[in-house]
Amino acid sequence: MLRPRRRLLFLLPFPPRLDGRHGGARVAANLIHALSAHHDVACVYFRAADEPRFDEQVAARCDTVAEVPVPARASGFTRIARRLAPLRGIPTWAAWRNEPAFAQCVTDVAAAWKPDVVHFEYHVMGQYASALRGSTAARILTQYEAGVLAAREHLSTRGDAAPASRVERRAWASFERRVMAEMDAVVVFSERDRAALAPLAGSTPIVRIPIGTRLPATPLDPLGIGHPPLLVFIGNFAHPPNRDAAVRLVEAILPGVRAAIPSARLRIVGKTPPPRVAGVAGVETTGEVPDVTPHLNDATLVAVPLRVGGGMRVKVTEALAHGKAVVASPRAVDGLDVESGVQLAVAETDEQFVREIVRLVRAPEQRRQLAANARAWACAHLGEDRWVADYDALYARFADTPTRAATARSG
Repeated sequence: MLRPRRRLLFLLPFPPRLDGRHGGARVAANLIHALSAHHDVACVYFRAADEPRFDEQVAARCDTVAEVPVPARASGFTRIARRLAPLRGIPTWAAWRNEPAFAQCVTDVAAAWKPDVVHFEYHVMGQYASALRGSTAARILTQYEAGVLAAREHLSTRGDAAPASRVERRAWASFERRVMAEMDAVVVFSERDRAALAPLAGSTPIVRIPIGTRLPATPLDPLGIGHPPLLVFIGNFAHPPNRDAAVRLVEAILPGVRAAIPSARLRIVGKTPPPRVAGVAGVETTGEVPDVTPHLNDATLVAVPLRVGGGMRVKVTEALAHGKAVVASPRAVDGLDVESGVQLAVAETDEQFVREIVRLVRAPEQRRQLAANARAWACAHLGEDRWVADYDALYARFADTPTRAATARSG
């Protein structure tokens, strides 16, 4: 069946990159790369001064790419207003991504390019729905992680030090309710996020589309560097769930592993790891790296002990796609149709993590089989073709006929 070729406009809070420093940048880049093979694509995105530019390979496949700088400095009044924004029902991140220049750019691109579908990538971009003046394009909000869920969990795990106060949590609920009311559909990656957002979505449908990825041509070494055994955890440690998981690995899991296997080491890969994990015996921190692939290749096991956060874990899908043996928490595999003991090992408590890691380190053939199963599963479930098919089905549902929201906008 011949698929209609549509005009897709993406609004993004940061530059999408296939080699992005965090999972959201990589997911967005992979999605645009996949869809641009079948549709015409335009993008408007924010970029901070310390961020790399839009991925050149992805940009080459787009009709239009417009960059809006994140201002390096704001006036004193603006800074105060943004810090107080949660009191007005606007989360802090949304306030710092509220820029008139971005709204004007969206208005101009939409008027000139006339999209059929507008993708709002991340909840904070939903505030720019009002910039689509008069456009009847279908509006799809992708909730990479439910803000209301993240705020609640960060508060419960970090206490008084939580970045999301109770006021912030209420702001997320108010904000997400408003932006979802402006959409024709909301995309989530996991059932957990669907459940968190359903009470706020009103009549806007929530559709689950798991993330996909570009599959590497060949798998990595399924066994890693061998001796001494190396555990690897990869993450962007500006994200609180990753900081929590890194500390958990170092303080609650690694000691038990090293009691059984004294030579075992842990490598924490990513920007700004928590200071309390530095200098611990058996622990190496790399900081930001240009490419995580060599570190994945070295890994005897990839360990992902996440216990908070929503969305789907790009670090898990990428490890599976590369054919690596993974030990992960139930939260880390939420949204993935995988079976513990077949494609990876699932552990929940610290004791279970220690037991599974020690068992698999001592059983290289079991690791090799897990890695092979992981790669086969990824090839069957994570490829771009399946991802494109899911979005084409969504477009057919909302972009081909006048929708409730589009009818209201045109009226």
